[in-house]
Amino acid sequence: MKFLTRNTTQSQFYTRSSITIWDSRWTWLRWLGYFTCLIAVLQTSSYLFGYPETNIIQTVYAVLHRPVLRPGQYHGTVGVWDKVAGDDSPAPDALGMAHDRRDKRFYEGGTLTLTSTESADASHPVPLIYDPYPAYNSREWRKKFHGKFQPCLGPRGRDLDRRSAEDMVQVYKGQQARFPAPRFGSYEALDLDGNVCTDRYSRFGAYGYDDDGEDEVPGFTRPPAVPWCDVDWHMLQNLCLERNADRYESTKTVNSSSQSPLGFDLPQDPHKTWEPPVRATGVKQYQPRSALLIRAWNGLNWKPHHSEYLRALIMELSLHSGGEYQIYLLCHVKDNETPIFSDSKTINRLRNSIPKEFRNMALFFNNKLLEAWYPKIEEHSPQLQHHQPLQIFSQLYPHFDYYWQLEMDGRHTGHIYHFLDRAVSFARQQPRKYLWERNAYFYTPGAHGNWSEFTQMVHESLSDRSNRTIWGPVSGTGIRPLGPDPPVPYPEQDNYTWGVGEEADFITFLPIFNPQGTQWTFPDKIWNFRNGAGTPRRAAVITMGRYSKRLLDLINHAQATKGLGLASEMTGASWALFHGLKAVYVPHPIYADGQWTPKELARIYNPGPPENVNGAPRGGFV
Repeated sequence: MKFLTRNTTQSQFYTRSSITIWDSRWTWLRWLGYFTCLIAVLQTSSYLFGYPETNIIQTVYAVLHRPVLRPGQYHGTVGVWDKVAGDDSPAPDALGMAHDRRDKRFYEGGTLTLTSTESADASHPVPLIYDPYPAYNSREWRKKFHGKFQPCLGPRGRDLDRRSAEDMVQVYKGQQARFPAPRFGSYEALDLDGNVCTDRYSRFGAYGYDDDGEDEVPGFTRPPAVPWCDVDWHMLQNLCLERNADRYESTKTVNSSSQSPLGFDLPQDPHKTWEPPVRATGVKQYQPRSALLIRAWNGLNWKPHHSEYLRALIMELSLHSGGEYQIYLLCHVKDNETPIFSDSKTINRLRNSIPKEFRNMALFFNNKLLEAWYPKIEEHSPQLQHHQPLQIFSQLYPHFDYYWQLEMDGRHTGHIYHFLDRAVSFARQQPRKYLWERNAYFYTPGAHGNWSEFTQMVHESLSDRSNRTIWGPVSGTGIRPLGPDPPVPYPEQDNYTWGVGEEADFITFLPIFNPQGTQWTFPDKIWNFRNGAGTPRRAAVITMGRYSKRLLDLINHAQATKGLGLASEMTGASWALFHGLKAVYVPHPIYADGQWTPKELARIYNPGPPENVNGAPRGGFV
C-alpha cells in the first residue's frame, strides 16, 4: 500500500482559511447581536415615550423594501349606499332640506380604521408607492407608440425613480371603515381606483408637506428635504421633453419666460386646426401632448399648500410621464392700469411675487390684452369671458393637441395622472347616441344603477322622443358646422357605435345642460348671434376641463372675426354643440355631507323631461 505524503503547506493554508471564515462569521454574528439590541432598545423606547403602536421592525422593513401598488391590484370594498327607510317612496320635501343633516361618518376614523387592516395589534399601516403610469417601454407599449420613454430629472438632482417613495405618491389599501359612498358619479364608471386612500403625508409628503416637521408620523417616513427655491420647474419640464422628444410629433417649445406677458400679436404662421387629428390603426402613433394651465392672479397670497399642489401637478403629469403634459401658471393682473407690456420693472415685480421655483412657467395678462385680441366683444371680465386667455394661449402655443384649464383654488386629492387618464378614457369610449341627453344628468348610482343600467334607462326614456334629441350639429346658430356628420340620419338607426373610440373635443366635470328657461345666473349672456336669446346653447358650470386645439381655434376665430360670444360657462359646450363636436361630462365621484337618499337626490337634481333634464325652470343649477 502506498501512502501519500502529507502536504504541510496545504494543511496550514486550510487551517488559516478556516480561522478566517470563523472570524468573519463571528463578526457578522456580533453585528447581528448589536442590531437586535438596537431594535429592542428602540421598541422599548417607543413604549416608554408613548408610541406603543409603532412597530420598529415593520417600519424598518417598509423603508428598505417599499412595495409598489398599481391601480386595480388591491380589491377592497368601495363605500356603498345604505338602504334608508322611505327611499322607495316619494318625499314631499322638494328641496331636500329635511335630510340636510351632518353625516358623522365623514369625520370618524383614520388610518387605524382602514378596511384593509387585518392585524389586531392596532399598529399603524405603512403606505405603499402608487404607480398608475402605463408600462412604458414594454413590448405592447412599443408596438403602439413611437420612441422610447426616458426617465426625467427630478427636483432632488437625480432621475426620478417610480420605485422610490421620495418621488411618488403613496397610498393606503382600503378606505376608512363606514366611509359614505359618493353622492354622484362613481369609481366604477370611470374605472377609477376607489380601493385606496391617502392622508396629507402620503399624498403631499414627496412635495414638501411638513418637511421641516420634527414630530414622528406613525407609519410614514419623511423624505429628505429639498431646497425648493433652487428648483426651476420650467427648466425641468423642458429637459424632460428633450429626453423624450422622439415620442411626440411636434416638440417645438416656446420659452414662457420670453413670452411673459402674453403677446398682442399672433405668430406669423398661426396654426389653425379645423380637422381632428387622424389616428391610424395598426401603425405606431405619436403620443398626444397636453398643456395644462393653472389659473391664478396677481396678489395671490401664496401658502405652502399652493406650492405643494403645483409641485404635485408638475411631477405627476409632466415629469413622471416623460412630457405628456406641460404645466403653465396663467396669472391675471387685475389692475388694467399696471403697465405689464411696457415697463420691465413692473414685470419683474409681478414675477417676484411668485415663488422663485415657478417664475419661469408664469404668464401674465390683463383685460387690455383681451380687448386687443377680441375688440368686437364688449365684455372681457373673467366671470363672463374666462376662456379668452386660454384661446390666446392656444394661438401662441399651438403645438399641443389638448389644453386643460384648472383653478388654483380647486383641488384633486387623488393621483392627478390617474384621474385625468381615466377621465379621457371614459370620454373616448362614450357613444354619440343620446350623449347630450346623458350629459345633462347628475348620475346617481344609488338611484340609476351602474353605468350600463343608467345608459339603458336613458335609452328607454327617449324611445318615443328621439326626434327631440341632439344628433349631429344643431341648426339655428348662424354658424356653418365643421364637425362630422352622423353616419345615419336618425339616432335610433345607430347601435351605439358612432363615437366609440373618438377623442372628445370638450371634457367637463359637471353636467352639461340647456340653460334656456332656467334660473341659472347667465342664461342670456349672448353677444352678436343673429338669433339672440333664441340661439341653441348648452352650459357646463365651472370652466375646468379639457379643450381640443380644434375647439379653441373655432372659438377664437368666431370671437375675433365676428364678435360672437357667450358667457364663460356656455362657451366650450355651446361651440361643441354648434359644430357637432364630441362633448362629454365625466361623472367622477362627488361626496356631500348630508343624509339624503339616492332617489331623493336624483329627483331634486334631475328635474325636467328626459330630453331636457336640468333644463327645467328649477333644474339642478338655480
